[in-house]
Amino acid sequence: MPEDSGKFAEKIGAFAAPGAQVNIGTQIINGQKQLTPTKSIPYRGSVHFVGRETELTMLHEGLQRKDYVAIAGMGGVGKTELATQYAKRYQEYYGGITWFNDRETNLAAEVLEVFRLQFSFEIPQELGGTLLSLKEQVAWCWSRYPNSNLPILIVFDDVTDLDNLRQVVPQDNRFRVLITTRLRHLDPNFIQEISLDVLSPQKEPGKALELLKRLLGVTDRRVENEPEAATAICECLEYLPLGIELVGGYLLGDPNISLNIMFGRLQEYKLAESALQDRETLNSTQLGVKAAFALTWSELDPLAQQLGIFLSLFSPTLILWDLVIWVAIGGGEAENQEERQLTWSENELNAAKKQLYGRNLLQLVEERAGYYKIHALVRWFLQAQLADAGEMKSVLETTFASAMIAKAQILPYSATSEQIESIKDIVPHLEDLGNRLIAERKEAKQAQIISLASVPSDEVIWIFVGIKRFYEGQTLYQLAEPWGEECLNVCQSLFAGDHPDVATSLNNLAFLYNNQGRYSEAEPLYTKALAMRKRLFAGDHPNVATSLNNLALLYNNQGRYSEAEPLYTKALAMCQRVLGVNHPSTVTVQENLAILQRQSTPPAIRKRRLAQFVQILRAILILPFSLLWRLAKKLIRN
Repeated sequence: MPEDSGKFAEKIGAFAAPGAQVNIGTQIINGQKQLTPTKSIPYRGSVHFVGRETELTMLHEGLQRKDYVAIAGMGGVGKTELATQYAKRYQEYYGGITWFNDRETNLAAEVLEVFRLQFSFEIPQELGGTLLSLKEQVAWCWSRYPNSNLPILIVFDDVTDLDNLRQVVPQDNRFRVLITTRLRHLDPNFIQEISLDVLSPQKEPGKALELLKRLLGVTDRRVENEPEAATAICECLEYLPLGIELVGGYLLGDPNISLNIMFGRLQEYKLAESALQDRETLNSTQLGVKAAFALTWSELDPLAQQLGIFLSLFSPTLILWDLVIWVAIGGGEAENQEERQLTWSENELNAAKKQLYGRNLLQLVEERAGYYKIHALVRWFLQAQLADAGEMKSVLETTFASAMIAKAQILPYSATSEQIESIKDIVPHLEDLGNRLIAERKEAKQAQIISLASVPSDEVIWIFVGIKRFYEGQTLYQLAEPWGEECLNVCQSLFAGDHPDVATSLNNLAFLYNNQGRYSEAEPLYTKALAMRKRLFAGDHPNVATSLNNLALLYNNQGRYSEAEPLYTKALAMCQRVLGVNHPSTVTVQENLAILQRQSTPPAIRKRRLAQFVQILRAILILPFSLLWRLAKKLIRN
C-alpha cells in the first residue's frame, strides 16, 4: 500500500486494507475494493495544434523529475490546450490521469467529488470520534488512490490561488502534478514554472499563419490569396492563439468573407467583433476573448481594476512606469494638489500594478528596465471597461489628457536634442491620443464637435503640435507631415469660421512645407493664415507680425525679394511697437530683413562694396606697419 496510507492510518489510529474491516470505536469502516486507475482528459484538444514543441518537452522533463510543474500565462494563450496536448501525447507514461478545474468550484470539494464519482469512495466524515477537515479528507482520498506500476498524472487546471492548491495537492511521489494558471512568479521552492507566451513571430516564425491556415482547411485558399491580410489579422490579434482560433472558426463558417474585410472589422469593432465572442468552433467549451479576460478581471481589487482602465489610455507597446506615476498623481494638473481628481498614492499604484502584472494583464518589457506593455486584446478589454466606468471615465481621461498636453507644450519650434530626448517616452502616448481625436472627429462627421476624448477644445491643438515639433526637430518631415495635416482637419472641425487655432494650424503646416522646399504648397496656407489673423486681431498683434514674417521668408527663399521686403518691414515695425526693440521676435525679423537686403543687392554693387571694404581694411592694416618700420629705422641709425 502507499506510504501515505500508513501515515494517515497512524494519525487516525487504524488502517483498513482493501476488502477488510476495522473497528474505530463503534464505527466499522470497510476497506475499499481493489480499483484500477482511470485516464480522464475532459477536453479532446485541437486537431490544429501548432508550435509549443519546446514547451511540451520541458513539461515532460520536469514531470519526469517528479517536480510540480506549472504552465503560466495570460488568458487565451493556450495553457489548457497545452496541458491537454501533453496528457494525450504522453499518456502511455502514466498509469492514470485525473483532471480537476480549480475555477469551476471549490478545489477541495471538487477533489472529493471526483473520488466519489470516479472510484465510488465512501469518504469518512470522522475518524476516532474526530471530525475530519477537508484537507484531511483529501489526504485520505490520495492515500486510497489505486495502485499503478506507472506514475499518476494529476492536472489542476486554471489554479487561482496557490495556497488553496497546497491544501489539496498529493504528497506521495508516485503522483506527477501539472497545473495551469494565470498567475506568474510562482514559488520556485514549490513548483517549476513554464511561461507560455503568444505565438511569437520571432520565436516561432510562421506558426500563427500556419494555425490560421489549418483552421480554414486545406481547400480554403484565402491565406494564400491574401497573405498580407492574413498577416495583418495575426498582428492585430498579437498572435494570441485564442483570438486566432476564434477568428479562424468564424471565417470557416462563412467562406464568403475576405480576410481584408475581416481585418477591417477587427480594427473597427475590436472586442465587440462577434468573431471574438463565444462561439462553438473547435472546442464547444471555448470562451470568447472577452469572457476569458473577465475571469481574470474578477480576481482584481477595485484599485487594480481602476489602474487597468487607466492604463488603457496609454499606448500599449511601451509604457514607462515612472510616467504612469507622474500622470496619475498630478502631472499637468494645478499646483494645488487638493484639486486633484484622483487620490491615488504611489504605494497604492505599485500594489495595483503588482496585481495586474501577477495575473498577466500587464507584461514587463525585458529589454527595457522600467517599461511595461499590454497585449492588444487585453487593452481592448480594458477599453470596454473604461466605456462602462461611469463618472470615473471622464476623471481618468481628463487626468491623462491634461498630463499629455503639459508635456506637449514644453517643446519649442526649434527643439534641442535634450528637449527631444525628454519627451521621447511621451510621444507614443501623444500619438495614440491624437489618433483617438482623429477617430472621434471622423465619427462625428458633419456634426459640430464640442469636445474630444475629454480634451478641452482650446487645448486639442497642443497634442498635434507637440508630435509635429518632435519629428520636425529631428528633420523627420515625412513623419511630422500627417500630424500637421490632421491638426488642421481637427481644428477646422472643432471651430467654425475664423479661429486662432485654425490660423495657427495653417501657419504650422505651411512652415513644414516651406522647410521642405515645397513653396507652392506653403504659399496659399501662409496667405490664408495671414488673412485670418488680420480678421481676428484688429491693429497690431504678434500673431499678425509672425504671419507677415513667415510669408516674407517664403518669398525670400524663392528669390522674390521685392515682395518679401515690404512684408519684413511691416513685421519689424509691428514687433517694435508691440514687443519692443530688444524682444527675440523683433531681433529675428530684423536679422531676416538684413539677410534679404544683402541677398537682394545686385552683383555689381556687391562687388564694388566689397572692393571698398578691402581698401579700407588694407589701409587699417598697412598704416600701423609703416609707422613701425620708420620707428625701427630711426632706432637703428641712433
